[in-house]
Amino acid sequence: MVTPDKIRTDAAKLDAYLEAFERTYLHFLDIGSDETEQRDRGTFAFYEIRDKVIGLMAEMEEFAGHMEVCNAIFAASQARRGGAVT
Repeated sequence: MVTPDKIRTDAAKLDAYLEAFERTYLHFLDIGSDETEQRDRGTFAFYEIRDKVIGLMAEMEEFAGHMEVCNAIFAASQARRGGAVT
């Protein structure tokens, strides 16, 4: 089942992979490359992907907060009706 926590965890893993990639490989773009435009485009693309992942993680945090509020409202409604809350 897809939950906000699962998506948030997957995004955090992707962020960690990008961090590891950056620390391990990105410095090679500066070594011996005469293709300045291609190097710059690759670097910009990498950081754009990273920024999107960070934005996704922030949105998921907000979404998880909304889900908690919705769950609390639903539980209160069920309790008022005398139904069991699962």
